[in-house]
Amino acid sequence: MGLSFRLSVIHRKRMKRRIRQEMEIPNDVVMVEILARLPAKSLMRFKCVSKLWSSHISSRYFSNRFLTVPTRTRPRIIYMCLQDNKDPSNSVTLSLAPDTTNPNCFVVDHNLTSTRAGGYGLQNLRGFMCYSFMRKPQIYNPATRQLVTIPAAIESQHIIPSPPEEEASKACSYYFGYDPVIDQYNVLWSTGVYVKHLGETKSEHLVFVIKAGGGEGSWKKVSPTPPDYRPHIPAKRGICIDGVIYYMGWTGRYSLTLVSFHIRSGDLKMIQVPRRDRDQVLLRMKNVSLIEYGGKVTIIDQTNLREKGMLDLWAVEDVGNKKSWSRKTMFLQSSQLHLVINNQTIYKMKGTADNNKVFFIPEDMFSPFHILCYDLQSNDMTKIKIKGIPDHWFNIDRSTITVMLMDQSESLVYLET
Repeated sequence: MGLSFRLSVIHRKRMKRRIRQEMEIPNDVVMVEILARLPAKSLMRFKCVSKLWSSHISSRYFSNRFLTVPTRTRPRIIYMCLQDNKDPSNSVTLSLAPDTTNPNCFVVDHNLTSTRAGGYGLQNLRGFMCYSFMRKPQIYNPATRQLVTIPAAIESQHIIPSPPEEEASKACSYYFGYDPVIDQYNVLWSTGVYVKHLGETKSEHLVFVIKAGGGEGSWKKVSPTPPDYRPHIPAKRGICIDGVIYYMGWTGRYSLTLVSFHIRSGDLKMIQVPRRDRDQVLLRMKNVSLIEYGGKVTIIDQTNLREKGMLDLWAVEDVGNKKSWSRKTMFLQSSQLHLVINNQTIYKMKGTADNNKVFFIPEDMFSPFHILCYDLQSNDMTKIKIKGIPDHWFNIDRSTITVMLMDQSESLVYLET
């Protein structure tokens, strides 16, 4: 009896020890979960603590975990891209921080401002900004200060306009994308040429894979997916949702299409943009932008904003194996109509945020400078002042300046090409 009692006690002690060991969380896991909730600026400093910390913070696992951990302590930063079209080398990306004394005011944070990233800001994605500078795509991470320049894409001989070249109009654009399933970043290049005297449009598409494990990448041709593909003239900006890059392009004078490129499969497909009325084209490119709204690719049309205080949202819906469009019309609150109606300032939507907000920026650079922030979810528009923009930007011919805003999440990912 005494022996079996002692054996029972020993067994219980062993079971308790085993359960305690199984419940203990490894120290490295604890450290990663704590660090993942800190701002990127702090983590960049903590890399100097030790080789172990530097290894953890620089790892691909930690970088991806950092992007997925929700936290209120990590700030979202708004960046303003100012491009001097006459002298691109003067272009700058300004970091805007909230003014602690005024909730509707942002101040330029010169400590985070970057002169290395210049050019037209095309896209923001997972903490990266994609630019086009000197016909080359550049990808910049403000948190790590890494700037990656991709070799310029070169079109095939058949796409180059034949004489007379003045009878041809050509457009090229780069689009940045990420597929979370295969953890892969891509740059898609699209070009279109319309030969006027032939009435013919030619297109070509190339993709550059940014390899996480290093090694040089290269441009590879994308084969369009029949039967709905048509040659087109690509528009400047695109977006990426769940591993699919979207952008708009003209297939004809009054025919606009939405183009999608699936990163994993390499499929390039198209869906016709609907018309607002019988013979009137739905969109004029200067009045529309692509955004992500409710997890769906959406066209936002501001044609009637200035006269009626109205925005149209067109979202792509999946119905079986077919795509269709749904329309939602939004009207500004009566107390906010004065911000856009009967106003001498003309605004253009040139910026988005992940929390269903869009930014409207004045066509003219004037001091004091302000923007309009419109919350699509709550139907609320706010006027926001921006202080600290260098004075010389207000003395440049407005026709040579391109302004864009990006509400940017932070990222610790280093790209390797």
